[in-house]
Amino acid sequence: MRFVHAADLHLDSPLRNLALHDDAALERMRRATRDAFEKLIDFCLDERVAFLLVPGDLYDRDTPNMQIAVFLRKQLLRLQRAGIRCIVLRGNHDAANKITSALALPDNTRILDDRQPETVIFNDLPCPVALHGQSFAPGPVLENLAAAYPAPLRGHLNIGLLHTSLAGSPEHDPYAPCSLDDLRTRGYAYWALGHIHKAAVLHEDPWIVYPGNLQGRHAKETGPKGCVLVDTDAEQIRFVTPVPLDVIRWHHLEVDLEGVASEHETTERLRHAVAAAHRNADGLASAMRLTLSGRTALASDFERRPQRWRQTVIELADEISASLGGEIWIERLIDTTHTPTAAPRHESAEDLIALMREIASDPHRLGSILQDIAEPLRARLPEELKDLPILAQLRDPAQAPDLIKRIEPRIAARLQGEETE
Repeated sequence: MRFVHAADLHLDSPLRNLALHDDAALERMRRATRDAFEKLIDFCLDERVAFLLVPGDLYDRDTPNMQIAVFLRKQLLRLQRAGIRCIVLRGNHDAANKITSALALPDNTRILDDRQPETVIFNDLPCPVALHGQSFAPGPVLENLAAAYPAPLRGHLNIGLLHTSLAGSPEHDPYAPCSLDDLRTRGYAYWALGHIHKAAVLHEDPWIVYPGNLQGRHAKETGPKGCVLVDTDAEQIRFVTPVPLDVIRWHHLEVDLEGVASEHETTERLRHAVAAAHRNADGLASAMRLTLSGRTALASDFERRPQRWRQTVIELADEISASLGGEIWIERLIDTTHTPTAAPRHESAEDLIALMREIASDPHRLGSILQDIAEPLRARLPEELKDLPILAQLRDPAQAPDLIKRIEPRIAARLQGEETE
């Protein structure tokens, strides 16, 4: 018998920090979570699995539009026609969802109760199965839900479903915290977890598994994304196999330019990095963020002409796409390079930079200045730009010295009348 474990679908997730300018690419990105979910349903049908487990976060928001809820029902009906059941937990993103509550889900789909752990028993499968889980109630869930899960049911394959951060993750909110031992000692054969977007097998025998999210949504969610296929034998788990189902592959590439002194060599390093990543994208469209690093004589040129270098990378991506096939989209180009040695600067630039360094050396004084600058600036920006890294730096006086060091070439170039973009 086989079943599929997927989590954190985040259907119609809003795109964060997306700087793509191609309308067709933007539309494909907006549809990516739906398209990946369709691939998940196709996979369940192709493999003829017994059931699909989704421990949390069908949606990205509490109140998605009715269109996405109808889409969800349509896909679940495909499973119902094939006799495949679906068990769902509500997670922190969809606990308060009103549309799903009002929408009549197919008979094959069961959303577990949020008041106490619930057990669903399937005695008509090749191996009897007992599924134990509890959805989130609206509001933060800060207690250890797993502690109240029931004892395993004898003669059944026992599976726990839980939306949890376990002991905590720096990239995720701390929901339903528990320890690995809480799960390991419960006596279940498999724990189907959700909430953490990075796939991980935390333990075997019993299996404790995060499948990760179904589709990467931004440059922090890189690499293959998908579900896991679980093969069982009586009351035991035999195999747990990751299955990539994403339709767009995210990459965050660091291009080391240490010691590079020519535009040609820079271009070739960029070309190599983009091409290598795209070759490893399993034939999918690639969305890429590139970070330039190292000490290079071209650091001041990157500062002065960022748009020109971004256009260079876009043109390289188009060339590579034409050669290798598939689409490549450059989401962002980030410059963290430094000049190897200080170049002579205009006297006025030296005076201004000296003044900036003096202010930056006094965090208390600088904090109030940055507060007056950063918050009004952020309030005027469109929503998609409000999470720019530079704004976070402006709110943190401790980052000011490094920020000043990075922008010194641009300040000097402007005061000396050199080209900037």
